[in-house]
Amino acid sequence: MVSFVKRKVKSLTLGENLKKIRKKSGISLEEMAVQTKIKQDYLRKIEAGDFEKMPFDVYIKGFLRNYAKHLNLNPEKVIAQFNKEIGVRENILKYQKRDQEKLKNRIPSLTITPKMASIFISFIVVLIGLIYFYSELDSFSKKPNLTIKTPNSSDSIQDSSVKIAGATDIGNKISINNELVPVNSTGNFEETIGLQKGSNEIIIEASNKREKHTQKILNIIADYELRVLEVENQNTQIDSIPEENFFIEIKSSEFIDNLLIKVDEKKIQKNLLHSGTILKIEAQDKIEISSSNVARTYVKINEEEFFVLEEKIKNFEKIILNKDGIVEEEKE
Repeated sequence: MVSFVKRKVKSLTLGENLKKIRKKSGISLEEMAVQTKIKQDYLRKIEAGDFEKMPFDVYIKGFLRNYAKHLNLNPEKVIAQFNKEIGVRENILKYQKRDQEKLKNRIPSLTITPKMASIFISFIVVLIGLIYFYSELDSFSKKPNLTIKTPNSSDSIQDSSVKIAGATDIGNKISINNELVPVNSTGNFEETIGLQKGSNEIIIEASNKREKHTQKILNIIADYELRVLEVENQNTQIDSIPEENFFIEIKSSEFIDNLLIKVDEKKIQKNLLHSGTILKIEAQDKIEISSSNVARTYVKINEEEFFVLEEKIKNFEKIILNKDGIVEEEKE
């Protein structure tokens, strides 16, 4: 007689599978958070399957699509598995609730006595007190208000930047894609951010003093033609530059949405830098450069070779140059 051996086959959950693929790809959780612009805490909860401790499903799905793209996975298949797991959990909760209802119906009817009525009234008084207490506690700990005035999530923008405008409770902090933006005394805020050509996910988060957070995600489609950035004296011929002046060139291997340039301490220009675009700047004394991605920003002084900004200023985000090279570097 042939005997059969039972073997338990363990199927990985969505979060366990994503974690396994990430580790196999040699990407740390911190690196993935930088690449996807998703908080490490959210990534950790996704991999642990703690979806109940995260924002609404629409935000989770946005995170999963972004995560899947960075792991070269099919976003739709990942979302399908997520929906399947959520469906299983909902079914479990439904059956648990049904079982509780059955148990409740089995409780025999009771004869109400004066003593029981007294106990019941006392219980009601205590319950009302607890409800009041928890309502006050909920008011104290509720999430901050966040209203987005412009743009709409489905807007198509024919420009390389968009103005984000909205409002929150007075005293709250607002961040857009993990960068803090100023909030005025009435709780309103406005910030112009750069857009890559195509789909852009913009995460706006409000946080209060009690460390409660409200998050909204915009998906903006940018449809525009790439154009060469221009600054004052960009068209000046190199041969015509006075001897005491010098020039630099800046380029990037990918889209840079925050490039801050200060020339001779007189003017500050905030730019977007697209891959393949070269920005030329002339100065008399010095040029200060601050880039949101120093590892992908390249600089050339006069006729020298391009160098990676990060190689010159490791652990720094700001650099000051003159015609002889680096003058000073400042920690951001």
